Amino acid sequence: MKLSPRDEQIFSAVMSLYCDGEGNPVASTRIAKQKGMAVCSATVRNAMSRLEKLGLLYSPHTSAGRIPTEQGFAFWFDSYFDLDQLGLYWQPPQDKLIEFAHHLARRFKVCVCVGLPQVTTQVVFRVEVLDFDRKHWLVLLLDRHGQSHNILITKPVEANDDIRYQFATWLNSVFAQQNLLEGIHRMKAMSRTAPHYCHGSLAQWTRELGNKLGTDNSIVVGENNLYAHSQHDQEYAIGVRFLHAVEDKLAFRNGVSVLLGNSVPMPGFNDFLILSLAYFANHEYQSRFCVIAPKSAEIEAIIQEFAQIEEVDLETT
Repeated sequence: MKLSPRDEQIFSAVMSLYCDGEGNPVASTRIAKQKGMAVCSATVRNAMSRLEKLGLLYSPHTSAGRIPTEQGFAFWFDSYFDLDQLGLYWQPPQDKLIEFAHHLARRFKVCVCVGLPQVTTQVVFRVEVLDFDRKHWLVLLLDRHGQSHNILITKPVEANDDIRYQFATWLNSVFAQQNLLEGIHRMKAMSRTAPHYCHGSLAQWTRELGNKLGTDNSIVVGENNLYAHSQHDQEYAIGVRFLHAVEDKLAFRNGVSVLLGNSVPMPGFNDFLILSLAYFANHEYQSRFCVIAPKSAEIEAIIQEFAQIEEVDLETT
């Protein structure tokens, strides 16, 4: 779709004024008063009528001003922004990832859903087995940075310090320099070499370890902002299920992508849009960082936040 320069300018003004955090219909007089807009209200009205005929704007009420349609939002994102060039191969530390989520939720009153890195891809440097209490051992799977994943397992009946040390030695041979997923596979494959007194419990321990480490994880920040903008008594399923739905739509896309709420196969999102950015660790895909914003949110300012991510990353590399 090709617009005249004047219509492009007026359409851009409508989008900016509507997406200001308030979401009020935009009147022609308001556009005509904008700085640098050297046109009268009548000229703006004519342009807005043309944009309405093209399906980019509509008027919710007679003489109420115009607001963007779904097609208008899609045209705006496609024609006015280079979203697929923002945040390419973003590799944030996890603390910065979470900090950024809280920052956006607070500043823009949006909801942010972030898929956390899959723990099964993390490499184990050392395993420790601690005597936790009368019935349990605590298994610590530590990476090179000293971060650990802790699994509480039931002791074998014959448990003593010697058996615990033997079991710890065996686990270190199983997990040495392996990622957690491979370590779980090796536990099963090498079960016959485990200390004799551990054989009876090994299947249960392997299953518990796999269940805990294989669980998808996510954080959700600002979920209350969804309900503040919702016009319905809607329950929102934000979390791993939501991330999977977004991933299905945006698989293999890098940079920032936008989904209009009606394209998400989950109820309640029609009044929202999702800005999503893939992120990586050691150049391997991890998950997605998703901003769920009402259509009236300060979209351009949020996009600018994503643009600044790239600048910060370049400064720190």
